[in-house]
Amino acid sequence: MSVKEQTTNGLKLLIKDVKPFAQVQASWRFLNNESVKIEDLNQPIQEALDEGIKRECEEYLLAMSDWSHIDYKHHRSKKELVSKNKKASCKQIGYDLQTTLAVSDKTGEPIAPIVHNLKTDKQVYSNYDNNIPIESSHLEELASRAKAIKKTLPTNKKIVHIVDRESDSVAFMRELQKSNTLFLLRVKTNGSLYLPKEKVSIKQGQLANQLELGKYVKSIQYKNRKVKIYVNECEVEVRRDATKYIIDNEGKRKLQRTKGEAIKARFVVERLVDENDNIVAQWLLISNILDKEVLAHTLALWYYYRWKIETYFKLLKSSGFNLEQWQQEEPMALFRRLLVVSLSCVLVWKIANENTQNAKVIREFLVQLSGRQIERGKEFTHPALLAGLQSFLQITDVILLYSPEELLDMKQKIIDLIGLEF
Repeated sequence: MSVKEQTTNGLKLLIKDVKPFAQVQASWRFLNNESVKIEDLNQPIQEALDEGIKRECEEYLLAMSDWSHIDYKHHRSKKELVSKNKKASCKQIGYDLQTTLAVSDKTGEPIAPIVHNLKTDKQVYSNYDNNIPIESSHLEELASRAKAIKKTLPTNKKIVHIVDRESDSVAFMRELQKSNTLFLLRVKTNGSLYLPKEKVSIKQGQLANQLELGKYVKSIQYKNRKVKIYVNECEVEVRRDATKYIIDNEGKRKLQRTKGEAIKARFVVERLVDENDNIVAQWLLISNILDKEVLAHTLALWYYYRWKIETYFKLLKSSGFNLEQWQQEEPMALFRRLLVVSLSCVLVWKIANENTQNAKVIREFLVQLSGRQIERGKEFTHPALLAGLQSFLQITDVILLYSPEELLDMKQKIIDLIGLEF
């Protein structure tokens, strides 16, 4: 039996469904092969996405979108760097990562990235559109992205776009409404809403203060504190004018107002309450999901799941792949690597979310291989699984390159060199 056959058999014992693992391993090997196209690198992610949606989503697919600055102020040799903010003390230099992550409506667990955009000073590198206008704002691009996802994603699930409070824009809401796109958006306190029953307009913050605590949803850990989620809602309409600043003929900045059709919506107030009955956080939400079978309780849970995209960015940056330390100078090379590591995240989520005995064995193995310290009471962390997976990929490559006899011989050479047995 060859080394390759031995390795394959070992993997089959360790990982029942070896396809995602094989794809991750192959992707790492194709990372620096310029003949492999973005579409090729994205294909296994797409396959995992399609399979995961069928398996993990009941009626809805939650599409979490956010933006994250990738800081490269200490990597000035990179090309197409974007400089933001005029003040030197807070100047941001790097790229803009724009991501939509698919999340299960049943469990709130991530499935796979749907879209990655890397916006540089010259262009937007993307796995869904090669011609995104560089001048597009975050919300203009996201409105186009939502339409593309609805058109191209092969699923019969209803897609709900969930975005943080940068999405509190009437123009953005109307663009989504125009394309029959479902949304759940966090909004600010100063925007106004219309109450159709009372026939009055009111500020969002004032309306939130008028609503009672509402119904209990669940208990969670929030910033190392145990809190309870409560939710309340009322029917509203979004009638206010859309606003944006334009440059007039004299070169002056001018506020432009645009009227539009009213959007019938639900205003949801989600509150986190500690054991002393103090409100430690409050989220104001707007949704055009008018189906009463989708309870406010469910909408509150869906928005709570939104933090999964934050943990994904953390996995890419500080707790996993150290994205801001990557040395690739060409944005395309960096983007290619981003797709490869995204596939590794997909495999880690699959391993983390499976409830089988086989998955439990894999988790224990990868945590041990990672060398990471795990907090008492926890079985694993995603960064530990990721570190263990990276080590395992390296080990399997070594096994393919060297025979067992050569590995034992290498061990003896190391012992002879350092003079210590291990």
